[in-house]
Amino acid sequence: MRELDERKQKILQAIVQDYITSAEPVGSRTVARKYNLGISAATIRNEMFDLEMMGYLEQPHTSAGRTPSAKGYRFYVDCLLQPAKIREDEKRLVQSWFADKLEDVDQIFQSTAKVLAKITHNVTLVVAPRQIGAKLKYIRFVPLDDRRAIMLVVTDSGEVENSIYVKPADVDTDELNLLAEKLTNRLTGMRLDKITAELVDSFRGDIVGDLDLYRTAFRSLHQSFRKQELYRGGTMELLNAPEFRDVDKALSLFGMLEEREKIVDLLNEGRQEGDSSVVVRIGDDRSPVPLNDCSIIEATFRGDDEVLGKIAVLGPTRMEYAKIIGLLEFMKEHVTQILTHYRDDK
Repeated sequence: MRELDERKQKILQAIVQDYITSAEPVGSRTVARKYNLGISAATIRNEMFDLEMMGYLEQPHTSAGRTPSAKGYRFYVDCLLQPAKIREDEKRLVQSWFADKLEDVDQIFQSTAKVLAKITHNVTLVVAPRQIGAKLKYIRFVPLDDRRAIMLVVTDSGEVENSIYVKPADVDTDELNLLAEKLTNRLTGMRLDKITAELVDSFRGDIVGDLDLYRTAFRSLHQSFRKQELYRGGTMELLNAPEFRDVDKALSLFGMLEEREKIVDLLNEGRQEGDSSVVVRIGDDRSPVPLNDCSIIEATFRGDDEVLGKIAVLGPTRMEYAKIIGLLEFMKEHVTQILTHYRDDK
């Protein structure tokens, strides 16, 4: 990755930082005047030409300066960037924003999306299970057709989750509800995130002899309470970015952000259970949602060594990577503490 010598690295870093700030192509004279690299504008111009030939810079117009390419941003993020610490005023804003917004999980995650958008002026996305901390009240089956039933999972807060259950040919709804009653007797009052396959298998023999019927029921149960919600913030902030003043480009991006399932898949894609680092994706057109001209910076938050969800900031490739990475490092720790406190109180 480090195919660039020190001088090229410094020039690339200067161009990325200047372009992030100005949104204008950067010329050799600008680099020479503002960044005190100890070399002439002519030398910088030659180095910029080499960087362009190597794919790190692009030249939008013949007479214009250069802008970073996706490859240039990638090198900057991986090799040159130092995450910025969150400012004290931003830290106070985050803490005060959450102070009176902890009544339920929805408020916690919606507040996370909104305060991040307020600070970063980009789109913020949070994906998390809808039922963190909820306890099971009861399970019931409702017939749908000859082969399918709907499994209803009701929590202590009155929330209802449902999933489609494909019935074995010789099983009727009465038999399923007898199974649901026995599962309810065993599991009522237990937190949904504590109901594991191992736990349910441990008392399977006391409830039903048909292993396939039992495991299919558990898969539907697990599917019900692991459904994920998407929380958004700052969508309209992108209209202020020069990159999205083009109406067609803005409409394309807004349309993408409305595709809930694709956004959830995007944030879940490649999730590493043990990876706690902030991940940066730049102009990725192979993801479930193409990120042409966009970057997404995401962090995983967890509790009890379990991945609970992701926080992400999506914006133009010309975003403040150092600031946002530092902010997400702080936010993932802050949200994890809030969730731990919330779950302990349940």
